[in-house]
Amino acid sequence: MDLSVIILSYNTKNITDECLRRLQISVISCQKKLGNKVSVIVLDNASIDGSPEMIKRNHSWVELIESKENTGYSKGNNLAFRKAKYPAVLFLNSDVYVEKNTIENSIEYFKMHNCDILGVKLTFENGDLQPSAGYLPTPLNTILLIFCIGQLLNPFHPKNKNFFSKEKKVGWVMGAFFMVKKAIFNRLGGFDEEIFMYMDEVDLCKRAQSKGFKVCFTPSVEVVHLHRASSKDDPDRVFTLEIKGIKAYLKKYYPTLYPIVRIFLIKGLILRVIVFFLMGKMQRAKAYIEGLKVV
Repeated sequence: MDLSVIILSYNTKNITDECLRRLQISVISCQKKLGNKVSVIVLDNASIDGSPEMIKRNHSWVELIESKENTGYSKGNNLAFRKAKYPAVLFLNSDVYVEKNTIENSIEYFKMHNCDILGVKLTFENGDLQPSAGYLPTPLNTILLIFCIGQLLNPFHPKNKNFFSKEKKVGWVMGAFFMVKKAIFNRLGGFDEEIFMYMDEVDLCKRAQSKGFKVCFTPSVEVVHLHRASSKDDPDRVFTLEIKGIKAYLKKYYPTLYPIVRIFLIKGLILRVIVFFLMGKMQRAKAYIEGLKVV
């Protein structure tokens, strides 16, 4: 099973440089051990930090696509996907650092377990677990999540380490490391471009499972995810995009129930604003105020 790796780059020049350096080592190892062909496609989303020039200078082995606008996650990946020529595709964040055996182990697991979509264990740079899979969102577990009791029932965002300690079928896996069969991605029509960023991979997993395809998670492959490297300077915008994504998802799959869910979302966000204001955490309170504007 040969593999096309797709990476979006947006103002993360040094991080992207390190990502590609480590990826090249893993690709070479895979090719030597398994004999697989692996291609790497990087789409730069109109970076202004010199990322395209760095990629041309340091990583001429990758195929670079330079976008004149920031296309976002969904549209950018769909655009780069058109260049993918192998039967498996790995969507990889530019802030993910793989190990030497990551690519080969992922391909072998993918084949052995007949996965249609695969996600792996993510850790933060300090080694702490980063939750990266969960149950599909529903009106109920979304309401529980916004009121900070989201771990009670089929959590959308599980935080229990035991959940991530064993391989299993899951509802969704994080787009930072998202391996999928090319034919299935094609059949599903790619990522929903109405979702600019966040929830796009959840939406794709939802559509995949509605067609009977299998979404797998394994802790046997582990990578480091720096997490939000391209948006770390704008946390308010990140939360706003997350709320927009949840809204789009629920309106798409639960249109008749969304007006009811919206009432709870508003109440939950107001409660969060009050709590974090009283705690003196004004930045976080401000983020929830921004969320109220788009819910």
